[in-house]
Amino acid sequence: MQAPGTTELFNFPTLRSGVEIEGSEDGIALIYGNQSCDISTSGDAKQSMRALVNALKDGNSSIDDLRVRHQSLATSIDPLLEELDRLGLVTESKFEWPLDARSGQEFNSHIRDLAIRATRTRCKSRLFSMMKDGSLTREMLIGYALEYYYLVREAPGLIAPALSQADSRRNRQAVQRFLVSELDHDLMLADCLNAAGIDISQGKLDYLIPLPSTFALCAALGVYAKQHLLSFKSILFLFEIPSIRFNDMLSTYCSKVGLPDGFSAPLFNHANINDSLDHEDVTADLLNDLTAISREEQLVVEKNVVLTVETMAQQEEEIINYYGQPNAVIPRIFQ
Repeated sequence: MQAPGTTELFNFPTLRSGVEIEGSEDGIALIYGNQSCDISTSGDAKQSMRALVNALKDGNSSIDDLRVRHQSLATSIDPLLEELDRLGLVTESKFEWPLDARSGQEFNSHIRDLAIRATRTRCKSRLFSMMKDGSLTREMLIGYALEYYYLVREAPGLIAPALSQADSRRNRQAVQRFLVSELDHDLMLADCLNAAGIDISQGKLDYLIPLPSTFALCAALGVYAKQHLLSFKSILFLFEIPSIRFNDMLSTYCSKVGLPDGFSAPLFNHANINDSLDHEDVTADLLNDLTAISREEQLVVEKNVVLTVETMAQQEEEIINYYGQPNAVIPRIFQ
């Protein structure tokens, strides 16, 4: 494997801050702390080398510009930069902003638009559609609450790894606040299940087995929190978007299928807590201090956002297919 050349490492090379230039009898000396690099030269070549070193000190010239302006030393520029780089005396002075990079604020708007488009074209809510036409059963609604309960119960443990990956103090504090705000919400949703006749005594729900898509959502959130923080930040809003139309219809539909107010009230209370704490804006808050996100990183996150949207749609399909079976085990506890 060949090491990258000088022209691959630098666009606008410059001497590192703190490097001093001094003349010597046989050339030029570069002083950096206790380190010294002597460049031997004499006569006219010494003046030319001094001009080149001064240009490196300024750091406003590309390598091609240096070759044009210092033609007598054109063939020596690459070897000189390689040696200075080896000694840690030279660095890059200008970093060009990629044309396809986005700030955190711009990317937040972009992924929200992407999620809306993905939902409209590929992931319409079956639960909502079936409530509209009256075909959603009582068992399917209970199944929805069970899968929701599992996700909410696991959320703090899935969010926590992001604390060790936080890329700024501000981000760490934001994740901490979000984590604390998610604690014990499963107790509220357990009351919802109890009202529907689900036995929650003696920790029985600890053995609840989620549907594959519910487990996949949990796994994705936990993996991103630990291994790809940008994806973690970027998908959180998908779990916190308020479903106003869904909740409005749910409030009247529960009574139609024989579910008491004690079932729907905790679901609405949990939604109201999320709204009051601005959980929908958690992604915007976490992305806000990112100055530049490369196209490569954007592409990874875009795929993960769409995958999460599709998995959420798949979760609804699985809820309907499993809990709609006449012999379905509810809750999914197999002991």
